[in-house]
Amino acid sequence: MKKNNTILTDKQIKILRLRKDGLSQTEIAKMLKTTKQNVSSIERGAWQKIERAKNTLLFVKILEAPIVITMEKNSIIGDVIKKIYEEADKNDIHVLYDEISLITMIKESIGERIQHRKILTDLTVGITDTGDVLIFNCNKINKEFCKD
Repeated sequence: MKKNNTILTDKQIKILRLRKDGLSQTEIAKMLKTTKQNVSSIERGAWQKIERAKNTLLFVKILEAPIVITMEKNSIIGDVIKKIYEEADKNDIHVLYDEISLITMIKESIGERIQHRKILTDLTVGITDTGDVLIFNCNKINKEFCKD
């Protein structure tokens, strides 16, 4: 058997695979001779680890980006977009996205932390040399990643 080389436990991997195959938490609990609550807890823990891993990978990509912009809480979304294009232009990088796509990316990244046109959280934006734009939500958990 291959060694598990992930941040997930073998049990978490097994439960996620079974869920992907369409089994309910109740069915998995019977199969593993445990409770539905235990399966639910293990699955929730797996998804939390996966989300943390995604955030870590995004942070590393931003670290490697030639342009990193930190926008303070209460910035206007239009100012963020303008800053992305200005910084990319200064570095002769063509941004791959139009304004609407960038707004959508920001909204997806920060969820409900936007009100009207105001961003209610700090935000770090990385621009790669190929013009990809990476949005890192500087929530209270990730705050230390977002300060210079």
